Amino acid sequence: MVLTLLAGIAALVSGLAVVFLFFGLSRLSKNYQQQAAQRAFLENITRSEIEIERAESGALNPRTWTGYWATLAQNGGIKFKKPENAGLSVAGLTLLAFLVGFFVYPRDIFGGLLLGAATIVVIRIVFRAAETRRIQKLEKQLPALLSGLRASLQAQNTPQQALVEQAETIPSPLGDDLKLLRDDINVNIPLDMALANFQQRVPSREVRFLVAAVRIAINSGSDLEPLIIIIQDIVVQRTRIANQLAAAVAQVQPALWVTGVMIPAGFIFSFYSSDTNRQFWGSLLGLGLLVVIGGLYALGLFLARKQIQRVKNA
Repeated sequence: MVLTLLAGIAALVSGLAVVFLFFGLSRLSKNYQQQAAQRAFLENITRSEIEIERAESGALNPRTWTGYWATLAQNGGIKFKKPENAGLSVAGLTLLAFLVGFFVYPRDIFGGLLLGAATIVVIRIVFRAAETRRIQKLEKQLPALLSGLRASLQAQNTPQQALVEQAETIPSPLGDDLKLLRDDINVNIPLDMALANFQQRVPSREVRFLVAAVRIAINSGSDLEPLIIIIQDIVVQRTRIANQLAAAVAQVQPALWVTGVMIPAGFIFSFYSSDTNRQFWGSLLGLGLLVVIGGLYALGLFLARKQIQRVKNA
């Protein structure tokens, strides 16, 4: 009887111990989850949403198809909902052009490849033209930005306050990038990192030069206002030299365009002008000559553009 009573008490105590252990573990787990949520919340406050988005999405490699077209679109101010949509759009248009050439006109594989390649070239020309126009607009707005920064610094504002203030006064396209810079600063991204992001977004060498000088001055603790005066003089001189170089390059561009267009146009005319020519270009000798001509053509365009870019970078 006594043993049965002790066994019952032991079972009751064991059951209560299990119940209390269960509730204790549940409470401990709940407290741990609350603490983890609080830590995550604090981390989200410390790290801005923009930083999290960039860290999760990752920067596109400009050496890939997607990264190359995304970079061109960004430099030209061409907006896509997602950066990778630029590469997808170009690929889609290229495929459409290939199908038109293959099934509609001239209804052969060569015509499809030719139309697809021409589509890529045309889209690249459009993106480059948009980039050139945007760079010209950005550099025209640079004196206004420098004047605004100088006036704000004379009013005893900090460099960060001066930059944020310009986001409200400078119009698009430079104003758009300044607003992104302001948004970075407002979500507690360090000023140097925000300026680095701004410098990466802007394709203009003049604006990048200004941002690099501002970053150096801020990091070294130098007075920014005298530096702005020096940069204003340098920008004026660089703009004058750049205009002279642009005029010299413009004299060479027509010859480059004529050469770049006439050689492929002459080959296309030769290919479709007669069946004899088509058979020749389809032969082993014709294909060999086509490879040699194509290689020399590409090399000539590359060297010509390299020389023009060297003059621009001088």
